[in-house]
Amino acid sequence: MKKLEKQILKAWILGSLIFAAFLGFVTEIAARIGLEMPWLGVAVFAVSSVIGTVYSLYRYKNWGYEKKEGYLYLEHGVLRKVKSMVPHVRIQHVDSQRSVMDRVFGLSSVVVYTAGSRGADVNIPGLTPKKAEELQSYLRKVAIESEDEDAV
Repeated sequence: MKKLEKQILKAWILGSLIFAAFLGFVTEIAARIGLEMPWLGVAVFAVSSVIGTVYSLYRYKNWGYEKKEGYLYLEHGVLRKVKSMVPHVRIQHVDSQRSVMDRVFGLSSVVVYTAGSRGADVNIPGLTPKKAEELQSYLRKVAIESEDEDAV
């Protein structure tokens, strides 16, 4: 099972810290105006930072993907474990994406769009641009090769 790049862990932790700071700031303003509870925002920031960091660590630990014969296999999730098999014959197209945070950390994501149901796309985050390009090329190739096969 292939793991994501370590840089994605840093991006996820940074994202959770930014969210915790926002949550703490809003709580601090509300606490000073209505509750007269100074330092409540700091406590909210501290607790949400710890929770976000721990969640990010488990999220990274549980994320993996593997190219198998006839399908792409994915495992991820912390509170809800997801194990997915994406048959090559169901792949319609494959994209790569790079958000601002991805570019800061030198990462890329591969998005696999499948046939048959609405919202059935798969996102593989935390890849280097080179690995994302290789995976994208591989999935395009196997999707084209399996076009003549029956999808059921």
